[in-house]
Amino acid sequence: MNMMSTIGRGCDAAVDALRAEFGAVLAERIIEAEAVDFLWESRVAERYLGQQVGSGFDDEEASQDLSRIAILSVLDGRWYAGVCLVDGEGTAVELLWKRHFQCREEAEGELHRARCSP
Repeated sequence: MNMMSTIGRGCDAAVDALRAEFGAVLAERIIEAEAVDFLWESRVAERYLGQQVGSGFDDEEASQDLSRIAILSVLDGRWYAGVCLVDGEGTAVELLWKRHFQCREEAEGELHRARCSP
């Protein structure tokens, strides 16, 4: 069963603060390095894709209950679609993939095409 919900959050203020403190170039590097957190917090819609099975190589990761969630995010005026692994507490722990789009409609189309399998 696929469920979709609208979130309506954003983190443009955090992006602006990073640029003010570190400059545009370093802020972009920070955003890219922490993309899972920024895209998760700036999502405007999400779609449950199912449970992640066998995601880790060690015992701790293998026993962790993770969900695959497709997300639609807008960050700094740019639209993104992607898939995250999310833990039982609702925290995104890994960004499996992301794509940038010129408009919301293209990003929404990719969100709807996101599949349950890797």
